[in-house]
Amino acid sequence: MGRPQDSIIVTNRTMMLVATLLCLLITFVRWPEILLDAQFWGEDGWFWWPEARSLGLSSLWLPHTGYFQTDDRLVALLSALLPLTWGPTLFAGAAFVFEVLPPAFLISQRCAALCPSLPLRCFLALMWCALPNTWEVHGNLTNSQWHLALLSFLIVLSSPPRTRGAWTFDTLLLALSAVSGPFSILLVPIAALRTWQLPSKASMVRLALLAAGATLQAASIYLTQRGMPPLLGATPTNFVRLMAGQIMMGSLAGCLQLPYWYALGSWKIALLPWLLFLVGAWLCIDALRRWPVLRYAGLFTALMLLASLSHPVATPGTPVWIAMRAPNMSMRYLFIPLVFWVSVVVIQALGARWSWAKGTALVFLALMVGFGIPQDWRFEPEPNRNFYELAHQFDKAPPGTQITVPVRPGSQVTLTR
Repeated sequence: MGRPQDSIIVTNRTMMLVATLLCLLITFVRWPEILLDAQFWGEDGWFWWPEARSLGLSSLWLPHTGYFQTDDRLVALLSALLPLTWGPTLFAGAAFVFEVLPPAFLISQRCAALCPSLPLRCFLALMWCALPNTWEVHGNLTNSQWHLALLSFLIVLSSPPRTRGAWTFDTLLLALSAVSGPFSILLVPIAALRTWQLPSKASMVRLALLAAGATLQAASIYLTQRGMPPLLGATPTNFVRLMAGQIMMGSLAGCLQLPYWYALGSWKIALLPWLLFLVGAWLCIDALRRWPVLRYAGLFTALMLLASLSHPVATPGTPVWIAMRAPNMSMRYLFIPLVFWVSVVVIQALGARWSWAKGTALVFLALMVGFGIPQDWRFEPEPNRNFYELAHQFDKAPPGTQITVPVRPGSQVTLTR
C-alpha cells in the first residue's frame, strides 16, 4: 500500500497540471484569432520585424522608447529567417508563452513558499489569466515585457532552485527580462531586500542578473533623455479617478462598462471614485499588514506606478492621466497594479479569517467573477484585412518591391522586399 504522503504528492501534481492546462485554455479562448489568424501587432510590424531584416544582429543594440526590448528583438531575428507569412505566427506563439508563464510558475511548487495553499495559488493563477481590462497586453509580443516583469518578480521571491533545469530557467528568464523593458531597475530594490532578509546563493545570483540589466537599461534611458510629457495631468483627483476607474471598476464591471459609470453624476463630481479608492486602499493596507509577501508586491506595484505614471508615452493634446482613463487606453502601464489589486481581493476573500475586510473582498470577488470577467471575457476579432494574401505577394515579389500590410490594431506598415 502506498503511503498517504505519496498520495498527496500525486494529487498535488494532478491539480497543478490541470490548473496549468486551464490557464493555457483560458488564455487561448479569450482571443483565439491571435494564434489562428496571427498578424503583427503595433511595433511588431513597425519596428521589430523590419529592423531585424535590415540590421540583423545589430538590431539587438537598438533601444526603443529609451530602453532595450530584447525579447521582441530575439523573436524578430528568428522570424526574419522565415517567410513573412510565418513571422506573425512566431511572434504570437512567443507572446502566448510569455503570457502563460507567470500563472504557470505561480502554480508550481516553486511558489509554495509565497502561498502554501495550492488551491489558492491555482485559483489566483486562473484569475490572472481571466483578468478583465487587459486587451492591450493580451497575446502580443510588443507588450510581453509586462508579463516578463511579473514572472521575474515571482522568480525573485520563489524558493531557491534545486535542479539544473530550475537554475537554467531562472537564469535565462531573469536575464531576458532584465534587458526587455526597464523593469529590472524597479526589481533591483525588491531583489536586494529579499537577499538581505533571506541570503542565499540563488538570491545573490538573481540580484546580480537584475543589477546588470538595470545598469544597461538605466544607461540607455539616460543617454536617450526621455523626459516627462508636458501635459501629464498629475493631480490627486486625476490619480483617484484613474485607479478607481481602470483598476477597480475595470475589474468589477469590465472595461466595456466604464463609459456608463463615467457618465454618472456621482462619478463626475468625484464622489464615487474617491469612495471606491478609499475602500480599495483600506483593503490593500489591511492585506499588507496580514501577509508579509504582499509587502514585496505592494512595493513593486508602487514603484511601477511611480515610473509608469511619471514617464508614460505622451498623448497629443490631452493630459496623459486623463487620456489613460479611456477604455482600453494605455492599460499596459496599469497591468501590474491590476494584478496586485485582483490578487489582494482573492487572498483577502479566500485566505483570511472572517473580518470586515474579508466580507468586502468577497463582495468584490463576486462582482469580478459575476460581472467583470464575463463582460471582458471575449476580445473581439478584427475584420479580415487580407494580411496573408499580401504576405504571399511579398514573399514572391522581387527585391525592392514595396507592399503595405495590415498591422493590429487598425494600422498598417509598408515593407520593402
